Amino acid sequence: MKNGWRLSELAAAVGGRVRGDPDRVLTGIATLDGAGPDDLSFLTNPRYRQAADASRAGAILVGPGSELSGKDLLEAAEPYVALAEILERMHPEPTPVPGVSPDARIGAGVSVGRDVAVGPFAVVADGSTLGDGAVIGPGCVVGQGSEIGPRTRLHARVVLYPGTSVGARCIIHAGVVLGGDGFGFATSRGVHRKVPQIGRLVVEDDVEIGANTTIDRASIGETRVGAGTKIDNLVMIAHGVVIGPGGLLAAQSGIAGSTQIGRHAMFAGQSGAAGHLKIGHRVIVGAKTAVLADVEDGSYVTGIPAVDHRSWKRSQAVFRELPDLRARVRQLERRIAELESKSGGES
Repeated sequence: MKNGWRLSELAAAVGGRVRGDPDRVLTGIATLDGAGPDDLSFLTNPRYRQAADASRAGAILVGPGSELSGKDLLEAAEPYVALAEILERMHPEPTPVPGVSPDARIGAGVSVGRDVAVGPFAVVADGSTLGDGAVIGPGCVVGQGSEIGPRTRLHARVVLYPGTSVGARCIIHAGVVLGGDGFGFATSRGVHRKVPQIGRLVVEDDVEIGANTTIDRASIGETRVGAGTKIDNLVMIAHGVVIGPGGLLAAQSGIAGSTQIGRHAMFAGQSGAAGHLKIGHRVIVGAKTAVLADVEDGSYVTGIPAVDHRSWKRSQAVFRELPDLRARVRQLERRIAELESKSGGES
């Protein structure tokens, strides 16, 4: 890590421009509240404008048109993307030293590419392939005949069941299990008989999978996670699911078996989809939503069961008024009863 970066240097790296002192030297990056005169901070959400005004940061990364009096600013067209690039520059990921630990176990017929690193107590089973620059962390298990693409990194204790394929430049975090058996049982006379899961799992290039997530192999055929998809911690993806490229799945979401999800779909935290559904391209599924039917391209759905988000909001507005509506209905019922009683008495 170098001693410091001039503000102009960081601006050039992210295609931004300096508004203030281009020669200001910054040695780190910090939150608005925690930053000091040698730190770069960032304002990517307008709700933190007051904190930005009060910040002691030496410079602040902002979007186009942001005004902060008395501050040196680094303006970028996409400040959150620029923040990611600057963080990578200031805090590069440590590169493990290539080589196989003497405590690791490599099976017969394993193809090991150039500059591969295999950590202690990792097991790579027979017939597997490790692409150039792959990193296999401590305690990982790579099942027989599995494939790991170039520059893919498995953090500690990742498990790949036999025949699992992971593409290039993927990041698989600790405790992930890929290619386990799907939840397939045939029930007869109260007895659940296991259906053999003979398919496989394919994870395409540039996928990131968070800690303790599980993705099952298909019962027959394949489960597939599309290129560039990002999956959070504690996500469950069942057998035979297909996720299109560029998907986002937040923590504790779950997809049941054989559901197909289109390109750039987003599942918020604790949302889920039932099995054998078709969920279109660019669909957004809100937090805690249960998708129980097919969803068309470009939809934004929320609720249980999932409905159009605008319809759900209107329903919630009515729901909050139900106690008052109930009281008003009871008043009307009593009034009607009184009027009917008077009318009957007069006749």
